[in-house]
Amino acid sequence: MPRGCSTASPRPGSCPPPRNQKRGPMHRVILHGSCRVDGRSAALADELFNACIEECPDDGVSIVSVASTPIQPCTGCDQCRDEADEPIHVFQEGDPLLPCETVVESGALFHPCVIDDDMNEVRKHLDAADELIVVCPVYFAGVPAQMKALLDRLQPYYYTDLRTRPKRPAVIHVVGAGGDPHGFEPLIGTLRSALSVAGFTVELVLDWVGKIRANGEITAEAEEYPLPPIGGFGALAREDADEDAAGDGADADDGDDVDAARDDAWDDAWDDADANRSTSRAKLSVSQVPSPQNAISADGNGTGRAQGRKAHSRNNRKSGGKGGPAYGKKNAKKKGNGRGGHR
Repeated sequence: MPRGCSTASPRPGSCPPPRNQKRGPMHRVILHGSCRVDGRSAALADELFNACIEECPDDGVSIVSVASTPIQPCTGCDQCRDEADEPIHVFQEGDPLLPCETVVESGALFHPCVIDDDMNEVRKHLDAADELIVVCPVYFAGVPAQMKALLDRLQPYYYTDLRTRPKRPAVIHVVGAGGDPHGFEPLIGTLRSALSVAGFTVELVLDWVGKIRANGEITAEAEEYPLPPIGGFGALAREDADEDAAGDGADADDGDDVDAARDDAWDDAWDDADANRSTSRAKLSVSQVPSPQNAISADGNGTGRAQGRKAHSRNNRKSGGKGGPAYGKKNAKKKGNGRGGHR
């Protein structure tokens, strides 16, 4: 097994239910997108991992850290377009990372990448995930280079129909020291686009910027950040402008009317966004992250943590599927752990 991800054997006596059952234990994957092994993001990822273990002991949970997982950038060769004769993963009975039903049905397992690195093992964790939790720092309003390399390597999923099937939920935890006036909406857009191809939909964004000290101490609750419209405010403005122009009976050549309508729609969109940020953004603790009601069930049990912070797995599974982990309310303000600074 590559050194980036690891999973231990199932619990003795456990018997995973068939994959086609709607209800059953869940498997969560925490994707740690920082290029630093220790720091603010690592501290939060550890809190989430421990909270999942404590509050949903029968569920499975894995951590995949890009800081310790060698992933080369995509070369754009498009060879992943071709369908292979054999699946990229071979699973044995009781494997805690058996892929979700939607992944199997999409044919995603037959679209390999020609680059031989740990991305295949990362895909194994993503394919098994019923819910994805992304912990990512902000670098110039976007994701770090190492995280971007991982996201670009999700390209093989694009050549399957996984993105058109029912999506699995994803939650984004944005971490940073704060101070960038440009915010982090590019980060949200990048993650939404790439994860959608892999079969996930972002349902919640939690803003931790300025709320975690360099030593890992959490000083305040996260705030729920409003999801920007798909395509950004520019796309929203174009849609409104086209509707306004059509409603006014504007001709296709009447560019002035269309431009004016787009300007008005753009101003309205930003006014609404500013109002939401200043008055409507609700305080939301990480303990309030909702658990999806219709999550696809996962199979297999097992526990494990890889050396360093490469990847961790715990596979005690929880049946029933209702309710979810409080994600660390009890540990919301822990003592400093001596970690270095940065994000």
